[in-house]
Amino acid sequence: MSTLHRTEWRAVGTTCAAAVTAGSQDEREVSWALAAAQDEVAACERELSRFDPASDLSRLNAAGGRWTPIGRRLQEALGLALRARQETGGRFDPTVLPALTAAGYDRSFEMLEEREARWADDWRAGTAIEVDTRNGRARLEPGSSVDLGGIGKGYAAGRALAAMLVPSSSLPGGLIDLGGDIAVAGESPEGGPWLVAVADPRRVGETLAVLALDGGGVATSGRDARRFGPARSLHHLIDPETGESALAGPLTVTVVAPDPVAAEVNATTLAIAGPAEAEEHVAARPRISALYVPQFGAAITLGRLPLVSERLVVKAA
Repeated sequence: MSTLHRTEWRAVGTTCAAAVTAGSQDEREVSWALAAAQDEVAACERELSRFDPASDLSRLNAAGGRWTPIGRRLQEALGLALRARQETGGRFDPTVLPALTAAGYDRSFEMLEEREARWADDWRAGTAIEVDTRNGRARLEPGSSVDLGGIGKGYAAGRALAAMLVPSSSLPGGLIDLGGDIAVAGESPEGGPWLVAVADPRRVGETLAVLALDGGGVATSGRDARRFGPARSLHHLIDPETGESALAGPLTVTVVAPDPVAAEVNATTLAIAGPAEAEEHVAARPRISALYVPQFGAAITLGRLPLVSERLVVKAA
């Protein structure tokens, strides 16, 4: 009989968890796997965090347009972010950091101080990113800076899952959860899909829906929690067209995708989209699905969402 072995820790500014399915005889393998997941998340944070002045990303942002040596993880994450920007027509843009910091999100969320927003009117002056994978370096257009917060967590979740499961032949399944960026593979302890609960943003402590996943990634984005500024009027979802906290978009949106990076990219994109735009986006991408929760009214399912159950009246788009 398989059992669930789980560990929890703090990293990447949030609560993280790793879990594996294993038999009672695999105790040493389980300990190694869970430690490998934590080590990989830490390695990603050392390269991708914008809040650590010693990270590869912080050094790149501070380089003033000069070529800067960076690690393999940051090279890969930048490549994924550039591809996401192209595939979403700029709706996902890693260079919104100047607009985000001008609005007030200039440090880790729990350390934010109340202040008036300063809109960065010229933030789009520098958006070019060059990555030289052959020589392990990158440079940004002068005036540009990059935030890999969401996509970085999705990337780290995928790498942590691989670090945990790929070297092992005796662990049939695993799950990584980095503050809501989730990667799963293989079998749950029950022998079937992993069940992932989606929190109800309008009823604290309650579940809106349960998803059944045998692989891939899940990400939730929204404006319900990380609010800041005067009277908590601002949020971290910057509309690249305006450089300000997005007006359009749901309270939250949860995306299921083939991998956690795709889930995060599409969740960020849909989080600044109205219902019609969100429906069109998902319809053009049959490998993803979403649960779109507006400020008022019923949640909307987009695509073939793998729902097990729902508490609210969920309607198809």
